[in-house]
Amino acid sequence: MFMRLTGKISMRFFAAAIISLSWFLTSQPGSSAKDQNMNVIAHASSGPLVCEIRRIGAGESVQLSGVLSSASAAAGTFRFLLKKTGPSGNSNVNQGNAFNLAAGDEIHVGNMTINLRPDDQATVELSATSNDGVVCRVTAALAIEL
Repeated sequence: MFMRLTGKISMRFFAAAIISLSWFLTSQPGSSAKDQNMNVIAHASSGPLVCEIRRIGAGESVQLSGVLSSASAAAGTFRFLLKKTGPSGNSNVNQGNAFNLAAGDEIHVGNMTINLRPDDQATVELSATSNDGVVCRVTAALAIEL
């Protein structure tokens, strides 16, 4: 019983540490697509709020990042969603949290890495809603790039 309990605690601690590290690494301001060799695969704006989905990698391994920026200060919530189906397996990823942007800032609000095979279908969506009701939403279909 004790070993089972410590195993559950260890797994929860490990999961919490990974989530915290992921949040820390993706919420660092001041990086741009050029700095990280990222390609913007989808872009939308609503009022001062701008949403982008960026991609790193070609071939089967793809890193995706959700990025928000604003010409004026903005705060609210975001959701970064991925749905993948195909012979290599199915994945559903749902990330979300609060964001707080100073005027002119850019932040990475979500980050995920997936493997894509030629017959896989994947869609990623980033949506952000500011506290004053401005909604920005962008969606991209993913395919393997060789």
